[in-house]
Amino acid sequence: MTNRTLCPVLLGTDLGIYAMARSFHEAYGVRSVVISELPRGPINDSAILDNVLIGDGADDARILAALDTVAAAHPGADRILVVNSDHQLAFVLRHRERLEESYVIPFADAATVDALADKTSMYAVLERLGILAPATVAVSALPRDEQAWRAAAARLTFPIVMKPFAGAEFEELTFAGRRKVYALEDADTLVRELERIAAAEYGGTMLLQELVPGDDTWNRVVNCYVDSHGDLTMAASGRVLLAMHQPTFIGNSAIIMVDYDTELVESVRAVLAEVGFRGFASVDFKIDPRDGRARLLDINPRLGRSHYYANVGGVSTAQVLVEDLVRGRRVEPQRATAEGIYAYIPTFVLGRYVRDEALLSQARGVLRRRRAVHPLKYRKDRNVKRWAYRLLAQVNQLRALRTYYPRPTDSGF
Repeated sequence: MTNRTLCPVLLGTDLGIYAMARSFHEAYGVRSVVISELPRGPINDSAILDNVLIGDGADDARILAALDTVAAAHPGADRILVVNSDHQLAFVLRHRERLEESYVIPFADAATVDALADKTSMYAVLERLGILAPATVAVSALPRDEQAWRAAAARLTFPIVMKPFAGAEFEELTFAGRRKVYALEDADTLVRELERIAAAEYGGTMLLQELVPGDDTWNRVVNCYVDSHGDLTMAASGRVLLAMHQPTFIGNSAIIMVDYDTELVESVRAVLAEVGFRGFASVDFKIDPRDGRARLLDINPRLGRSHYYANVGGVSTAQVLVEDLVRGRRVEPQRATAEGIYAYIPTFVLGRYVRDEALLSQARGVLRRRRAVHPLKYRKDRNVKRWAYRLLAQVNQLRALRTYYPRPTDSGF
């Protein structure tokens, strides 16, 4: 146990990173250090963090040097390193041994992360536990092999979705038509997209997956923390009311209503226990409207961009982490059961996008009793520049909806 100063160090710039800094500030009143390449709206002009800029295109050596400098500047503190994207987690796992000399690293080991990513072994785990998942097959864009692509797709029924197996590598690519998730109507469309990916020289694995129908409101999220003893000390689940639909953000939740679902949480607990997982996990489900049963879509070994909905539900992502790995205390499990709605986009759009009248009435009832919580709107971090950024960001999100998803669809694409 320690009473030393706490020094959270975060890598990144998005609203998920800011939300984690907010969680640390709410729980412990501490400022976080954020290491980022360039200034960006979610973390700019903030009173709860110190931004260390290292320049565009920073490689591992430059990031490591920045982390060394921060550690040297806080010699008497308990330093904890938090990341929240695939490529930054990959960086931490590559350099874990060195980083652990200066930082607490609150992430599962590389072997466990690889086990979660291995779809073959994970589907065997899910089947053993009786948890449903969409049928999935793997293909590679390189070498180009149209016949093999069509043969793989023939094992599924169109429409299907396609997404990269290694998100960290794929998100670093820049090419026309790049998407986080592709919705494909037929084999010709599949071939066309794989040709684009091959032209970008991406040789990694792409996953073809059965498309589970239903608009955004059929999506569910579960976030949890498994402590160093293997106990699930934090759990939250939510019902997605609206997702983001820009090509590189598809799948990220924009408005989430806290909705603690014991069955989904217990499913996640069982899967994580099966692989010996420790740390934060974010899990995506979709309820199949054809049978009303949940399909597990993805397990991410990190918090996820929209994780602050868990705090809206009454838990502290920072507290469970610090008490476990820094203070060395076992804590009572936290469950996100408080009523509330997390909203990165103004909630007046719900009348357009929530087609289930009962669900819309429920959401509006929650909003009457408690205003929606925007992750960047923190009363202890007021600044006119941040207010202006938040307003502009919301306008841009509304424009993006009008461009990419003007009306809800039966597939969510």
